[in-house]
Amino acid sequence: MSRRSLGPLVLGGFLVFVGVVLLLDRLDVVSSGRVWGMVWPLLLVALGLAALAVTPRAWLGPVLITALGAFLLLGTAGLVKQSAWDFAWPIAVIIIGLSILAASTAGHADSDRVTAIAFWWGAERRSVSQQFRGAGLTAIMGGVELDLRQAGLAPGAQVDAFALMGGISVKVPPGWRVEMTGLPLLGGYENKTVLPADPTAPVLTVHAVAIMGGVDVRYGKGVHVPPPAWGTAPAAPQPPYPMQAYGTQPTYPPPPAAPVPGQETVPGPTA
Repeated sequence: MSRRSLGPLVLGGFLVFVGVVLLLDRLDVVSSGRVWGMVWPLLLVALGLAALAVTPRAWLGPVLITALGAFLLLGTAGLVKQSAWDFAWPIAVIIIGLSILAASTAGHADSDRVTAIAFWWGAERRSVSQQFRGAGLTAIMGGVELDLRQAGLAPGAQVDAFALMGGISVKVPPGWRVEMTGLPLLGGYENKTVLPADPTAPVLTVHAVAIMGGVDVRYGKGVHVPPPAWGTAPAAPQPPYPMQAYGTQPTYPPPPAAPVPGQETVPGPTA
């Protein structure tokens, strides 16, 4: 199964399950209240496993979601007496420690692999490697920015990005072909680059999971956007007169002069 089909599969399967439960509740076959106590933990487990399948390099967020769902499921079954919220602060401290460790072992700018974890703050990474192979980016209530504008791509290069109530931005140079797929849930991902006309352009694959957050791929500031590929609509034509400063009266080319009475040009006879 390709990563492209995981998002619709998880969402569609969950909606079908909800509809079946509601239908059985209407038919007095099962009690929906009892079923919902098991649904939400199972949904978290399914979401975490799906996110892990989409972004295996950004594994921290999916593993935490799966562990939370499993813990809630055990509590619903009566196997665990403690509340899940009793473990919230220790888990938060662990995540902060992992993000600090990831920052300290991020590697140099010429590294061909990049790892970034941001929890409650921001992280910036840059690679100038001419054989960039991949990255794992995780943003939980924070932001991550990866700058690849001076890098080159190795065959099969890919970026895994997981955003939970946070944002991730990947900057690439013009001329790259960016293929982006993902799993959005109350969030979204966007490829803001232009498809290059060169069929042999280097390819960067981006897999994104956006849960109440966002992931985008874009060009950096001051970078000239290449023209659209063949077959797309051209840009709107520019006016034949210069633009005027704001607040001034625009000037247009003067209209042709009206002919003086008595001097009109009379067309001659045709041959």
